[in-house]
Amino acid sequence: MKLSLAILAPLAAFTQLCTANFDIYRTEDSGIVGGSTSNWAISAGEPSCNEVRNQRTWYSIGNVSGNRIGINCVGSCAFEDRVDGISRFEMHFSNNPLFHWNLYRDRGHPYKMYGLDGKVYGECIMYPGHSYVCPSVGTLSGRRKFRCLTQFTAAQIIAAR
Repeated sequence: MKLSLAILAPLAAFTQLCTANFDIYRTEDSGIVGGSTSNWAISAGEPSCNEVRNQRTWYSIGNVSGNRIGINCVGSCAFEDRVDGISRFEMHFSNNPLFHWNLYRDRGHPYKMYGLDGKVYGECIMYPGHSYVCPSVGTLSGRRKFRCLTQFTAAQIIAAR
């Protein structure tokens, strides 16, 4: 049976565009004397505790425009919250190269990764189900929120920071 080029061409284009992925985790660092800080981290998959102890994290801040690097999450964004409560998620990982994308719940699922130029750079799916708890000076915990399918890898994004 022959497959037509009309079917294969779009599939090939999509395969070339989305050759990588990264997962987005909400993290919590709990100290041994109390208190905790929450941030965001990305990973190529389910990280080991050794990877977690050495991972880079991004702050959750209200404005990530210009030179402000971090995550602006609107909606239910706390560590324990369900991912479907997030209404807007803005990721600004780097300016050079520019890794700055927005996800909007009201534009449908899977969430398109909109760049500042309005182009779509991939898509992210709600992907809860994995969490980690790693002993450290205190405790490092993480809960996966999204998996993003794009041409950019976690390693590229982390290296650009």
